[in-house]
Amino acid sequence: MSLPSEALNREFVIDEEAVSRADPAQAILSITTHAVLVGDVGLLLPTAEVSELVDRFPVCKLPNTPEWFSGVSSLRGNITPVFDLHELFGANVKSARRRAIVIGSGETSVAFWVDEMPRMVVLGADDDMSGDPPLPDFIKNHASRYFLKDYQIWIEWNVPQFFTALGKLL
Repeated sequence: MSLPSEALNREFVIDEEAVSRADPAQAILSITTHAVLVGDVGLLLPTAEVSELVDRFPVCKLPNTPEWFSGVSSLRGNITPVFDLHELFGANVKSARRRAIVIGSGETSVAFWVDEMPRMVVLGADDDMSGDPPLPDFIKNHASRYFLKDYQIWIEWNVPQFFTALGKLL
């Protein structure tokens, strides 16, 4: 029986031959993340950014703005822009009681409406899609990958780039 200190002090050796024989196409891809639906559009929430679900979210509509811009809200003393991606994507609202997903914190936060609670999605290599699925153009311009799991398309997207582009349209 060896001591824990021996395990900490032993040399770590990589089997170079086994690494060179490994087929990169067989590498296991596994992504576990939270995701939300906006109509039928599945969006993966960024894992490197703080996200929260807000149930009661008063929004102040600003005049002369597009329908897809709901307005602004004060969240912990910061003004947060709120977007209606259902309007932007031409998606049907599935729930009369919508909640807001807030991504980021402080002055860099942004929010958008969702129909349901976020769900945990586990995606593997077999779920990775090749080609562009039939989705609204605006999200396609900011998507990095697509996955198909249980007949639902999930989009990995560049959230800051997406909302910065929307802000420029205001």
